[in-house]
Amino acid sequence: MRYLRGKANRRRLSRLVAVLAALLVPPLPASAGVLSGREFQNLLAGGPEGTTILFQGGTDKIFYSPTLKNRLRLSPELGPNFLKQKIMQNTVAEGVFVGTMIEGGKWRTISGIAGIAADVDSGHGVLTLLQTFPEDTSVKAFQKRDRLYAVVIVEDAPSGVVCRRSHWEKLFAAKGEPKLTTVPCEFTVGNTVTPTSP
Repeated sequence: MRYLRGKANRRRLSRLVAVLAALLVPPLPASAGVLSGREFQNLLAGGPEGTTILFQGGTDKIFYSPTLKNRLRLSPELGPNFLKQKIMQNTVAEGVFVGTMIEGGKWRTISGIAGIAADVDSGHGVLTLLQTFPEDTSVKAFQKRDRLYAVVIVEDAPSGVVCRRSHWEKLFAAKGEPKLTTVPCEFTVGNTVTPTSP
């Protein structure tokens, strides 16, 4: 029975890895202005703690930090190289994020781990945000619960810097590539999402 449970858990992790790998780097139309994985990493590592991305005027924000650690990033199985080792080998940076937005007139907060990957063919950088929970202390616990994910791509367009981003979606229900919407965005050094560390 224990063997069967272990086999089922490995199968579930394999499915999770396959879904995440397909979502980390969605296919993009050719565009010279899309930041590469390293350029995206350098942009978000501008401050000692991290950077906040402000979408459409600032009511929708994501703070990303390559240096701060949440509980999951401190666990042995899901630590600093979890995305690179288990999901996508072309991940160039990993960190944590806290996002806030207004939905239905109410503030909503989502937090978790994030990785910047470089597309194998084009080199375009993609920031993938993956929601985590306090009980995510092992791979086994991580794979048991569905979670939200979103992706962000940055482009230096003639009209200024814009972000292509997906809506937050359930990971286990994901089918195909995420649909990206182009929105104006700005970058602020430091955490303007929450006054304290995530």
